[in-house]
Amino acid sequence: MTQKEPTLDSFGKIKVSELMIEDPLFITPNEKISTTELLMLRKNIGGLPVVDSKEKMKLLGIITQRDIRLARFAMSLESPNTLVKDLMTPEPYVARRGDTIKKILNLMFDNNIERLPIVDTDNKLIGLVLEKDILKKLMEYLSDI
Repeated sequence: MTQKEPTLDSFGKIKVSELMIEDPLFITPNEKISTTELLMLRKNIGGLPVVDSKEKMKLLGIITQRDIRLARFAMSLESPNTLVKDLMTPEPYVARRGDTIKKILNLMFDNNIERLPIVDTDNKLIGLVLEKDILKKLMEYLSDI
């Protein structure tokens, strides 16, 4: 029995559930920016989904290192009162578990984003997909062709 060869068409049909980071790190809106930035630096990550609470996990926004860097030019982040909710992008683009890589890539390229929160029908955070993980999967495909 021969195994079907991978194609770019079949690659585009892969579901995001095969690539997503399950139970990603997250932050809440009332966390201090200084704490958030330190977490991102220590974990070497570029952004975090923002949820209402650890219990409910309802997605409220996303905060990235880029958001924090850009804000440094516009305001004083040295203020102990600067919170995640002050700098986060509210209502970010999201994906669903069953979305395909092709759909996700279109959304990422059209909106110049590198990470997409994955939510369920109640807008509860269930995962995160990163551009670099899609590229890693593409590299696996290319090495099999």
